[in-house]
Amino acid sequence: MSSDEALDWQEIRSLEQLFALEEQWRVLSKTCQAALFNCPNWLALWREQFWDKHCELYCMAGFANGKLVVLAPFYTRSSVKLFGITQLFLLGQGEPECAELASEYPDILVNIDYLDEASKVLAEWLTTLKFDVFAARAVIQQSMLHRLIKHLPDVQPVHACRYSLQPGQWSIQQLSRNARSQWRRAEKALAEQGAEFKWLTQSEIEQYWPTMAEFHQSRWKSKGKLGAFADQRFMQFHQQFRQQHPGSVAMSGVFIGQQPLALNFYLLEGQQLHFYQSGWDDKHYSQCSPGFALHVWSILNCKDMLYDFMMGATAQSYKAKFSCEETKLVNLSLINSPWRIRLFKLVDKIL
Repeated sequence: MSSDEALDWQEIRSLEQLFALEEQWRVLSKTCQAALFNCPNWLALWREQFWDKHCELYCMAGFANGKLVVLAPFYTRSSVKLFGITQLFLLGQGEPECAELASEYPDILVNIDYLDEASKVLAEWLTTLKFDVFAARAVIQQSMLHRLIKHLPDVQPVHACRYSLQPGQWSIQQLSRNARSQWRRAEKALAEQGAEFKWLTQSEIEQYWPTMAEFHQSRWKSKGKLGAFADQRFMQFHQQFRQQHPGSVAMSGVFIGQQPLALNFYLLEGQQLHFYQSGWDDKHYSQCSPGFALHVWSILNCKDMLYDFMMGATAQSYKAKFSCEETKLVNLSLINSPWRIRLFKLVDKIL
């Protein structure tokens, strides 16, 4: 079938139907060079932890001669409160903030040969969905999702950046002047204490995961916040992901003997290393800047083509000190029913 012929469109309303397409979904993901967060490996586990009776799937799939070439997996989540609102998300986002996985770069998967028809059909289909609020986080501005949503009335964008660099073309000299001084001080202080940097084995990742979580939680609790590791759904998701996809995770660390000072956890996707979580001993070694030093070492000792810091603020982000390439991201929100939002807030305040 040529790309000039009309596609066969199917609206999928159940997760069973959607994941019955898993193999074709994987193929389409590779064709589109989709980010890990849009692929079935990640989303199948997301479903296990975060899908509940208040969620309803709205997915449009396009087929060319039986082959999946377009996939737009949206869903709604309805509030259980009186006059509750209905929120629309792309699958993989929308979980409670206390357990947020930070699934970034959400997108609709479209084989480029069918881009024009997909744009028209999906734009019309989206107008038929019933929801009060739409939200999407860390959307790449060149993505299909942004292309569709940005033309809807009343869309509110908040701009951010993806910070990334190519380790093979990076050197210490590309750090800012202050960051170079920070690196020299950290390198000297850590060397004097006999600290060593290394990439961890799979068994060591499991061994030191609780330590990283403890470091992370301690720092966030000191700021009066819960921290990402406080929710069991977050913990269970990552335990399952590490066990089922060990080739998709990596961890680096700086140690004195067997004692870690800082740990970085990454998601490995082809030739990309996504910096996902970290923790460091802020009580005893903060003067050595172990977290910053571990980033520098990891970049210099990373064989992957892209070191991705993921999303950060457009201004005053620590990630900018590494002289990264900045890709424009946007957090999108759309209030489709302003009166319902006002009513919900009023009732929620009264109750």
